[in-house]
Amino acid sequence: MKCVWGALVVVAVSLISGCGVADRTTAGHATAASATTSSSPLPTSSSLSPTTTTSTTRTSPPRTPSTSGPVQSDPDLGYNPILTREGAGISAVNCRLPAWSANQAAAEAFYRAAIECHNDSWRPALAGFGITLTAPSLWAGARGADYNGACGANASGREAFYCSQGGEIVMPYDTMKPITEYGVGYALAVLSHEYGHHLQRVTGLMTAFQARVAALDYSDPAVDLLNRRLELQAWCFSGMFYGTNTGRGSITASLTKQANDNNSGAGDRPGERRFHGTSKNVANWFGWGQHPSLDPNASVTPSMYECNPWAARDAGWLE
Repeated sequence: MKCVWGALVVVAVSLISGCGVADRTTAGHATAASATTSSSPLPTSSSLSPTTTTSTTRTSPPRTPSTSGPVQSDPDLGYNPILTREGAGISAVNCRLPAWSANQAAAEAFYRAAIECHNDSWRPALAGFGITLTAPSLWAGARGADYNGACGANASGREAFYCSQGGEIVMPYDTMKPITEYGVGYALAVLSHEYGHHLQRVTGLMTAFQARVAALDYSDPAVDLLNRRLELQAWCFSGMFYGTNTGRGSITASLTKQANDNNSGAGDRPGERRFHGTSKNVANWFGWGQHPSLDPNASVTPSMYECNPWAARDAGWLE
């Protein structure tokens, strides 16, 4: 399944949004927007069909991403404290999700339970860095057109997004419904990615990103690279949740396979601005979050230290 996420950056107010749903697209993306966006480029959407990638297969560039040592030119992003401690993982939890049913109330209950699972998994890890995890709020109303939260009305037509200004994950039932028809694991992948953006907010990464982008001309290619790094990191954080919790409670191997299927086609479309990364790299960073080694048999565990595209010296991993 292929999905594209565009990014809109206006000053320092952030809206993290999902991809369009013209053809049952999936997953989310990061954009930054003010309440008024008419003078700025709008995010674009894409469509694609499901992939057949298995939960244990991902493509890889020739070298692993290098995340060792501080990045002196980027201390706020590449050397954020959570990215500097080797082996710092998250907690395994016995996640219990309610049964999925095709109605708004059941979908909202499922999303709320999934957020709690992410909270429980991430809270102790962040506490180890002196960070108190404030849970994201959720808006999961029946119609996306009815949303009018901290980031304003959802004029982009996206099926899901994260509003950094309000710390809110927005998952409207009507726009998410086509995605769930592929399987509830696809919807869970969308939510988990948006949760990754919330982690960027509570750790200060989002603020540093916004400040960096605001200092640049919007047409500067450096803006593209900053956005790709933000997106790829959110995928890696999401991968950590799956890598730590697959096989526990409701996070079955089947749900994780659907997440891999979803994310293996979630990159930029040809001809669009390079804000999100290639589909190969989306899959790579999501997979790296689950299992940070090119050797599938290596005994490794998910680690925030490994989710550092701000420090990746291999440019191929940032395409």
